[in-house]
Amino acid sequence: MPAPPSIRLAVTAAGLLAVTGLAAGCGGDTTAAAKPLPAIETFQAGTCRDAAAGLVDTLRIARKGNDKPDGIKLVATDLIAPQEKLYDQIPTAGEFAPDLERITTAIGFLRLRVDTSTYEPKLLTEVTTTTEALVNRCTSSR
Repeated sequence: MPAPPSIRLAVTAAGLLAVTGLAAGCGGDTTAAAKPLPAIETFQAGTCRDAAAGLVDTLRIARKGNDKPDGIKLVATDLIAPQEKLYDQIPTAGEFAPDLERITTAIGFLRLRVDTSTYEPKLLTEVTTTTEALVNRCTSSR
């Protein structure tokens, strides 16, 4: 015996909501992409300001991230310059050195996994998350 129309409608609605939620989840975090990049002037003077350009570049590149094979290869290549810039600042970064190490390591793992065709989207998320954490620390008032 077929299900009553009200049950069919409820099941269809639930299915549409599930598909919509899944599609939204697959599209990445639109909140992070929509959040404006911080201006260099908003970074605290000293180490944070010194690292600001590399951090902003890393965020800009990671947020435009494209998980398609050719797209992620471009992202990985574009991340080389900011990774090198941030890595060179680690020895003089004082209390921020561990944060810079996390960011440069996350970029390194992403690049390695792209090169070995074992890339996973969580690697790009790690780059974005670690970079945003330091940006937030460097742009918040103490």
